[in-house]
Amino acid sequence: MILRSLTVEGWRCLVGPVTVGPFDEGINVLHAPNASGKSTLFEALIRGLLDSHRVTGRDIEAVRPWGRSLSPRVSVEFAHDGSEYRLVKRFLERASSELYRLEEGKFVRLAEADAADARLRAILSSNPPGRGLSRPSNWGLAQILWAPQGHLALPRLSGDL
Repeated sequence: MILRSLTVEGWRCLVGPVTVGPFDEGINVLHAPNASGKSTLFEALIRGLLDSHRVTGRDIEAVRPWGRSLSPRVSVEFAHDGSEYRLVKRFLERASSELYRLEEGKFVRLAEADAADARLRAILSSNPPGRGLSRPSNWGLAQILWAPQGHLALPRLSGDL
């Protein structure tokens, strides 16, 4: 999977839509001042790719911007196996999941709701959580490649590459 872009809206400190990308095909580093939303973007990426749009509970409720009645949304564009995709998810009120594929220059809807979540899991080969939000153990190889601030848990370093 090659991440192309990420758009987040109504997610913690990001009230209006914020788009990051297009990303390079190599390693990308998000660098910005403290409290500017880097961890929020990362969280939205993980929740969008790996969690069901129907997830409920305090943890997902906590991503709603404080003092606002907004439904968190995330859109992720990515390439996989020669195809370009766009995932659009909305959590909480009117929760939805839509997966699009680029066909003849336009993104065309491929699946929606639970079928979109299932199709995405098949693309990512991820191990979905039984209930609730995903944890790093559900991320597959992403737990090595995606390192959120303060969460790179290595019991010890051997010095080997």
